[in-house]
Amino acid sequence: MIGDRPRSPDGLRADRALLEEIAAQMDEARFQSVGAPVNLDFDYRHLAPFLAVHANNAGSPCGTSEYRLHTKHFERAVVDFFAHLAKAPPDTTFGYVTNGGTDSNLFGVFVGRERHPDAVLYASEDVHYSVPKIARLLRMDFVPVATNQHGSMDPHALETVCRQKGGAAVVVVTVGSTGTGAIDDLPGIRRALASAGIARTHLHADAAFGGLLAALAPRPVPWAFADGVDSVAISGHKMIGSPIPCGIVLANSTHVEEIRVPGAAVGADDDTISGSRDALSPLLLWHELRRLGREGLTDRVHECLRVAEYAAQRLEACGRNPSHLAGTNTVLFDAPSEELCDRWHLFRQNKRAHMVTMPHVSEELIDRLCADLASETGQLP
Repeated sequence: MIGDRPRSPDGLRADRALLEEIAAQMDEARFQSVGAPVNLDFDYRHLAPFLAVHANNAGSPCGTSEYRLHTKHFERAVVDFFAHLAKAPPDTTFGYVTNGGTDSNLFGVFVGRERHPDAVLYASEDVHYSVPKIARLLRMDFVPVATNQHGSMDPHALETVCRQKGGAAVVVVTVGSTGTGAIDDLPGIRRALASAGIARTHLHADAAFGGLLAALAPRPVPWAFADGVDSVAISGHKMIGSPIPCGIVLANSTHVEEIRVPGAAVGADDDTISGSRDALSPLLLWHELRRLGREGLTDRVHECLRVAEYAAQRLEACGRNPSHLAGTNTVLFDAPSEELCDRWHLFRQNKRAHMVTMPHVSEELIDRLCADLASETGQLP
């Protein structure tokens, strides 16, 4: 409880001890967290001096600002890196660092809605939960589209519903679903829209989870601007790692002009949704991307995919009936007890659990999980 009077010195010491204890518990939990699609292998403590400064990237990252404490130059470098990764035209692409995947998806769909105010919003039945919420926020008609056996949007089902609805379409293309890691068939979606006679379209790639996998895996798949999308959302804290949730959104700069508010934020034009924006996340992303480079990030993705294959093999030996889509780092298997799910931070649904082999998930960690699974069933791993 937060009281009315200032805290006493003894109280402050007790509060600090409490926070240190919680930090230790969270640090320990990193070594038994295999279910969430987030990288826990990072350390930015040497950047602690930035915690003593209020920096604010208010307004567009491309514009000037009357508030001088910002990291927009680092933010622009991060955006340029991801624009290149997403095969975006360098001279006509706008982007910024967001608060996370939902914020990025909201921006992408908002730009599409402003381009086509009468558009229907389409997405697969397995789309991230943020998309139906965004439809409500933007007052858009939302149509979920059936998926195939792998969890990807069925282009034939999309064509059918588009023929029924007509008009314009904003389509969210899932690039790595949270449940299975499935990636929607972008070329198939484009063909479906053309076959249905839908000429006015905006394709937004929700690549928060799978964008880096799609771009850097040994067998890349179509997902980017050169493949036909109009905007892209990518997570910053998932594969790269950050203590603060963050993301990146990219879109055609001409389309973004539809939402611009001139001179809105401390003297800067505002092409963003949030206005005042976190200036620490761009700095952290810049630091880690500079450290890794594209080659290091590629090696990280390949290692995550290799560990996913190892996990599938070990879970098979444990009798857990694993399923694993090639090119993804998500492995589903028969769920253990609620106690083990809690211990290993596993998400369960319909008697299945899933693990995500993020950079902090090692073979040793998987072996420990399998030992616990074996002790529960009595089957040797």
